[in-house]
Amino acid sequence: MDGEFLFGAVYVIEQDYTEQEIRRDLKHMKDCGFNLITLWPVANAWLAKTSHDWAFEQTRFVLDLCKELQMKAILQLFGQNQSLEFMPDSAFTADMEYEDQYGAWINSNCMWANLNHPVVRDYMERYFEAAINALKDHPAVYGWDVFNEAHFRSDDSWTVEKYQLWLKKKYGTIQNLNNQWYRRYESFTQIRPEKRRAPYSIWSSLLPSIEYEKFRSVNVTEICQFLYDTARKYDNVHPVIIDGTSSGILYDEIIMRNNDEQETAFIPDVYGATFYPKSWGRDYKKTPWTLSMYYSLPAGAARRAEKPYFVNELQTHTQSVLTPGSEVSCEELTAWTMMCIFTGASGMQLWRWRPFLHGYQATGRGLTQMDGTPNMRANAIKQLVQMIRENKELFKNFSVANPVVQIAYNYDVRLYFDALLKFGTAGKSFWAQNLEGWYKLFWNAGMLPEFTDLSRLSEREENIPIMVLPGAVRLSRKEAEALCSYVQKGGILIADGRMGAIDETACVPSEGIPGTILSSLFGIRELDVEPEGFLLFGDDKIPTGFQSQKLEITDSSAQTLAFMEDGTPAVVLHNYGKGKTIYCNNFQGLVLLQKLWSPFQKLVDEITKNLNCLHAVKEETVHLSYIESDKQRAVLMVNFSEKPQPVQLYGFETDEMLWELNQKKAIPVHNGTVELALPPTSTKIFTYNKYIEKM
Repeated sequence: MDGEFLFGAVYVIEQDYTEQEIRRDLKHMKDCGFNLITLWPVANAWLAKTSHDWAFEQTRFVLDLCKELQMKAILQLFGQNQSLEFMPDSAFTADMEYEDQYGAWINSNCMWANLNHPVVRDYMERYFEAAINALKDHPAVYGWDVFNEAHFRSDDSWTVEKYQLWLKKKYGTIQNLNNQWYRRYESFTQIRPEKRRAPYSIWSSLLPSIEYEKFRSVNVTEICQFLYDTARKYDNVHPVIIDGTSSGILYDEIIMRNNDEQETAFIPDVYGATFYPKSWGRDYKKTPWTLSMYYSLPAGAARRAEKPYFVNELQTHTQSVLTPGSEVSCEELTAWTMMCIFTGASGMQLWRWRPFLHGYQATGRGLTQMDGTPNMRANAIKQLVQMIRENKELFKNFSVANPVVQIAYNYDVRLYFDALLKFGTAGKSFWAQNLEGWYKLFWNAGMLPEFTDLSRLSEREENIPIMVLPGAVRLSRKEAEALCSYVQKGGILIADGRMGAIDETACVPSEGIPGTILSSLFGIRELDVEPEGFLLFGDDKIPTGFQSQKLEITDSSAQTLAFMEDGTPAVVLHNYGKGKTIYCNNFQGLVLLQKLWSPFQKLVDEITKNLNCLHAVKEETVHLSYIESDKQRAVLMVNFSEKPQPVQLYGFETDEMLWELNQKKAIPVHNGTVELALPPTSTKIFTYNKYIEKM
C-alpha cells in the first residue's frame, strides 16, 4: 500500500447479494479511495452444507476482487451475530446461554452465548481454526478482528466458578478474604455474587460489591486473551485486532459492558474502537468537547499500550427506520472522521458501506442508497480521502503532537466511586461528568488532554507537564508514591473531590484523609465535610460541586488561591520538589462542565505560560487538535456552530505561515499569534513547519 493511510468501510456480505452487485460495490469503494475494508461475516452460512459446517466461497470471491483492486481486507471473526459466526443455533442449548441475575435485559448484552462455557469456547476455537486456515494465505488479507466491541457480562455457574478461582488467587487464603470483607466463609466455593450488595454486607465493606465487578472486567480481558491466542495458533503472520466499547468508562453504568480498555489494549497487535456520536440518545453537536473526549479515551489506551490504533466503526447515518435525531450530514461525517484521525488513528473504517436491508436497523447506516449507488456522504468521504492521499507527507506515519495535559484515571477508581453511590441506587454516578468538566477546561484553551493509566505511571507521563486527577476517591499507596515522584521531578498535578478518601482495600486512612503521603504532597488535610457551597476566587463567587471539604493547611508554604465563604481554604497551591500541586476541595469538574469560570481559565493560562505550547482563544463550539509528521505539524479546526467563529491561536515559536491544506492561501503568524475566522459548520486543516518545543 506504499505507506498510504488506511481508510475504508465495513462491507457486510449479504446472502442475497449477486456477484455483479459485489463487484460493483467494491469498484465504488475503490473509487472513493479506499485501500482497506472490513468484511463480515467471514463464514457464509447460507452456502454451508449443514449448520455445523463453515463455508467461505463468497468471502474468498470478495477477497479476489480486493486483490484485483489492490485493496486489503480485515476479516471480522466475532462481534456482530454469533449464530453467523461460531455458534450454530442447532447446537445451542439453554445451559450455554449467558445469565443475568436481574433477569433477561433485552439487547443489554448484545450476545446470547455464554463465552465462559467450555462448549461455546470449543465452537469458537473450531470456527477460528476453519476460517483462518481457509483464508490466511490469500494475499488480500490484512488481519483478523477477533472481538468487535469487546464486552461480556454473565452470572452463570461457569462464570461464578471463575470468580471464585480469581478470588483465591488474589487473596490466597479464605481467612485473609474474611478479614477484609468482614465475612465468615470457610472456602472460596461458598462465595456467591448474588447478595454482594446486601446492605449490611457493604455496610461493613465495599469489597464484596466491588470485587465481582472488577472480576467481570478481568474476565473480559481473559476472553480477549483467549481469542488472541486462538487466532495466533493458526496464523503467526497477520495482525490480530480487538476493538473497545466506545469509551465505556464514560457510561452512566460502567457495569453494563465491563471493558477496562487500559488492560485489553495490551493484548492485540492493533487496538481498535467503535463510535456512534448520534445513536442511543447521543448528540454531541452542542457539546463538541464531549465528542472529543469520547474519541480520545481509547486512543490514549492504545498509546499507553504502545499499539497501533484503528477506528474500526464510525457511524455514517441513521440508526434505523424510526430513529429521528440520528441523521448524519456530510459536514458532520467529515468532522467526525477527521477528529478520529487526529487522535492518532493509523486506520479508519466507517460503519458501513451499504445500509441495513433487514432487522431492527433496516435502512440505517451506510454510504449508499438502498440500491447500492453512492450517496452524498460517499462523495463527501471521497473528497476527504482524496485530500489525505494528496498530502502523504503529513498523513504517513504521523502521530499526535506532544500533549501538555494528561488526565490520569483507572477502572478501579470508577468502580470504587460508583460503589460508594451503591452503583446507582443512591443516585446516578457523576464520575464521568466531573472528569468531563476538567477535560473541557483544557480542551477549550486549545490544549487537547491525553488520557493515561493511573496505575501505570512511568517515565512516559513525566514528559507531559500537567496531570489532572479527577474524582480519585480511591488511591493505593503505590499510586500515591508515583504521583509524588511525578511532581518531585517537575510535574504540575491538579486534583479534586475527597481525593484518597479510601485505599485499595476500601478503608479510610487511619491518619485521616487523604493520608500521610498525599497530605505531604498537596499540603492539605481534610478536617470535615460540608454540603455544596460557594468559593471566593478573586472577585468571583463560584459554586462548589456535589459537596465541599473543610481543609486544613499542613505546610506553611502552601498558598490558598480561593477561600470558602467561612474563610477556610478551597483551592490550594503547593510547591513540592521541582513541581507543584493544585487541590480543589470539591468536585469542581461538575461546575466547570456547566460554566468555564474565568479564574480557572486564568489559572490554566498561568500554569501553561512557560510551556511553549499552542493555546487558543475561541468559542465552545470550536474543536482544535494537532498531529505531526517528520517535517510538518497540522492543526484541525472544526466549527460545529451554524455561525462563523473567530479563533486566535498563539504560542508559535517563530513568525511563519499557516497554510490551509490543499489551498494556496497562507495566513501569516505575527508575534507568535494567528487570527482567523472559521466558516459555519466547517472542518479546516492548517499546516505549519515543525519546530522543537522546549519543555
